[in-house]
Formats: sequence, C-alpha cells, structure tokens
Amino acid sequence: MLPWNLRSRRRRAAADKGMEAGTKAHPAKMRCPRRDWSALPLDILLLIFTNLGAVDVLMSAGLVCHSWLVVAKVPQLWRSVDMAKDNVEKMDEDVLSAMAKVAVDRSKGQLEVFLGKFFVTDGLLMYIGRRSASLKSLSLLSCHDVTNKGFTYLINKSPLLENLSLELCPRVGGRDVYEATGKACPQIKRFSLHRELFKFNFNYPKRCQETRGIEEMHELRSLSLVGSTINNDGLEAILDSCPHLETLFLRDCKSVVSDSALRAKCASIKAVTFLKLVTEDNGGCLRRVLRRY
Repeated sequence: MLPWNLRSRRRRAAADKGMEAGTKAHPAKMRCPRRDWSALPLDILLLIFTNLGAVDVLMSAGLVCHSWLVVAKVPQLWRSVDMAKDNVEKMDEDVLSAMAKVAVDRSKGQLEVFLGKFFVTDGLLMYIGRRSASLKSLSLLSCHDVTNKGFTYLINKSPLLENLSLELCPRVGGRDVYEATGKACPQIKRFSLHRELFKFNFNYPKRCQETRGIEEMHELRSLSLVGSTINNDGLEAILDSCPHLETLFLRDCKSVVSDSALRAKCASIKAVTFLKLVTEDNGGCLRRVLRRY
C-alpha cells in the first residue's frame, strides 16, 4: 500500500488532469467574454438613465465613461427632472440646487416636468423660468424657502402648465396667487394643494379664503385639497367656474359641510371624496382615523 501522502498527491494530480480535460472539452463554460458596457446603444442607455433618476445620473452613471457622459447630456433625457423621489433630505441643499441647474441647462429648453423637495428656493424657480418655457408639470414638496415671489415668476413664464402640486409649502399661496396662476396658465387641468394640518411654526401666513382664486382655473379636471380653509361657499364657487371637473378630493377641510346643497352641486362629478380625521374611542383607547362625511 502506498503511503498516505503519496496517495493524496496522485489524487490531486488526477483531479488536475480532469480539470484540464474539462477545460479543453468545454472552453465556452470556462471563459466568459468581457462585455463593453460603454458600447450599449443610445436608446438602451437613455432608457436606463431615465429609470435611474436625475440625482443618480448626475452623481454616478454620467461619470462612468465618456460615452455614458455623452448620453447623460442628451436633452431628451432631461424633459422630466424628478429630484423628489431620491433621499434628498440627507444631501447638501446647495449641491442639489447646483445639480438641478445642470439638469435644466442640459434640457436645452425642453424641460416639461420638474419635481423638487426641500432644497428648492425662489432663485432656482426663477432659473427654471428663464430657461424652460415648455414646463407642463410642477410639483413642490416641503419647500419652505419658496415664496410667492419665486413661484409667481415661474408661473408667469409657464403658459403650457397643466399639472400643479403644492404640498407643505407654507409660504406659497393666497387668492391673488391662484388667480394669477389661472390667468397665466389657462391650460391647467390638475391642481393639488396640501396644507399643514399641524402648524408648528407660528410665522406661517394666515390663509383666509385663499382658495377663491382657484375659480380662475376654468379647465380643471382634478382638484385635491388637504387641510384647506375652504368653506361651502368657496367650494360651490369653484364648482360653478370649473364645469369640466371630474375628480374632487377633500381631506380635513373643516369648514366644508357635506349638506344636500353641496351634494347636488357635486352630482355631475365622476369621483367625489370627502375625508375627515376624527378621534374615536376604541375600548378606552383613543385613535385617529379617517372617515367619509
């Protein structure tokens, strides 16, 4: 019998021969050709970059290689700039503002959709207004540094605007502003206004009957109001002035009473939803729930 160490050597030698034989018999399984990702077709790269989002393209994908940088500068890619879906609250606001301006410049005047969160300022809105006459959709979320000055400047430069969403932007609004929006943007079809339900900052401007200006948005198809000071008279005035309205959503609009007169006014609207946050006693445990009214 062979010594143990010699038997082990022979087994290893046999295994090595088997691997060599397998390599010769199946070369395709052992060798993977390197892919040149920089050579991907333009339309494929555009599709990939569109799904990545503006921040990822500007900070990573567009810096991979020269060919990817060329694609990252195609104006078509920047028709829609969404800087609200990324985790932008953890990023430097000046950096985000600078990136937004780069995106606007790369659009070459073709920007149609802009979504901003936290970092947007009056200066950025004015920058967009001077370079983007084709804007059709604007969405601002928790933009506490945006005021009526910057907002109205952009609105007056955006005659093609169709969709407008203002969510938790306490320094934007008022009857004059919404009237100006309706006149400057005659094609506006969807308007969403989300006010603060709990006002921790006592410097927020008071909004008394500010929604009366919405009456000027005669082509509205969809209206959503959350935490608004609107009352029945104001809502009925909007319904009279916006005959094409198809969807109406109200939540926590405490001054609205769903009486028979209002329900009759809403009869021609396809989808009507009135919700109110109420406190319920569930076996001694209080909880806040949404209820239709």
